[in-house]
Amino acid sequence: MKRKIFYILFSLPFISFAQETDTNHHNITMNNYFTIESDDLNTSFLNSMLFGGFITDEMKDNWINNGDDNNRLNAELTNSIEYKYSTDKLNSYYFQLSDVNLINSSFKDDLLKLVFHGNYDYQEETLDFSNTVVRSDRYQQYKFGYSYNIQKQDKLWKINTALSYLNGNHHAQINIKEATLYTSGMGTSLDLNYDINAMMTDTSNISVFAGNGNGVAMDFSICLDKVKEGYALAIRDLGYINWNKNSIVANTDSSFTFMGVEIEDFNNLPEFNDSIMDISFNNNKTKFRSFIPARITLSYNRILDHKYFKTLLVTSHSRWQPYELKGGINWDLFNRGFSESGYNTNLDVRTNIDLTYLYSTVGFSVGGFTDQTKTYFSLSDKKGIFSIGTYHLNELFKEDKTSMSGYIKLSTRF
Repeated sequence: MKRKIFYILFSLPFISFAQETDTNHHNITMNNYFTIESDDLNTSFLNSMLFGGFITDEMKDNWINNGDDNNRLNAELTNSIEYKYSTDKLNSYYFQLSDVNLINSSFKDDLLKLVFHGNYDYQEETLDFSNTVVRSDRYQQYKFGYSYNIQKQDKLWKINTALSYLNGNHHAQINIKEATLYTSGMGTSLDLNYDINAMMTDTSNISVFAGNGNGVAMDFSICLDKVKEGYALAIRDLGYINWNKNSIVANTDSSFTFMGVEIEDFNNLPEFNDSIMDISFNNNKTKFRSFIPARITLSYNRILDHKYFKTLLVTSHSRWQPYELKGGINWDLFNRGFSESGYNTNLDVRTNIDLTYLYSTVGFSVGGFTDQTKTYFSLSDKKGIFSIGTYHLNELFKEDKTSMSGYIKLSTRF
């Protein structure tokens, strides 16, 4: 049954139709959204890695040397369908079903050096790949919400609240808190230090819609609209998933020196165990909790008296997603949530352009998962029936792209 719901959810945006009546109390909206963002990983490297091909040393070195020391890679795929009922006073009730897939990672150049070239080229050097994180999630979200308006003279207050049930499919997370490797001259000895934690859901059930956990999330937003301007604060998807007792929590923390072996007689070889490959984990099957990315938005909008540019929107986006819950709910957890999300506060500026038969929204943003400046572009009809756009328009004109994104939104009213 869950699989059938997913196929319907994924295909509806491509087969939906739009119609409009006088009542306009019911609205169904379908959304498809995807994005992949990287500091330096381009499409040439990615295509060779995923679909076959020769990855040259030049491609490896370009990835290592481009950008700063820290590499970030983020990917998201979300498909959703929403039903909304609006009353005569423009208050509304809505239900939204979403299928969410997330991958987020951060790692240093030294890890790429070790993976691509080994340690031979780095004799008498220490490679440091501490603070490496790889985190992935898949879950379905069932959201019930209510929006209502309060009119006071020339001010309109819009308040929205929502509660979500989360059906967790899979979660995998690897945190390399500390890891260094020193190679002496001619490789006569290796010094390795590491502290690694991992959390993973039940590996015996890897089906697409496996129910390995459940959780809750909440939304809250408040918006003040005046005659020509407005302000808004929104917190979306503040929540967590509790994973079941068949999940695995593993850790290892050790350091050692490998001095190699000395062979005097090839006819009498010593018994040899390469201890550098003997990294053992302490595995426990137990419950654990993970957080989904909470989105926090502050925005300002203004109606412009211009022939073509109709509105100005300035938005600040932040994310909150700590690695794990430790020590309870406290100030440390609050601070860690922002830094461990891997997301830098994003500033977004957009304007809406009247194209006679369509609206076009253009803008730019800085921050987020990468340090690059991104260009936003979308097209929509004036009845709000469809919208299509991308958050990385500038990447479409590059031969080697480091980021891609797109979305399509279709609505039917009755």
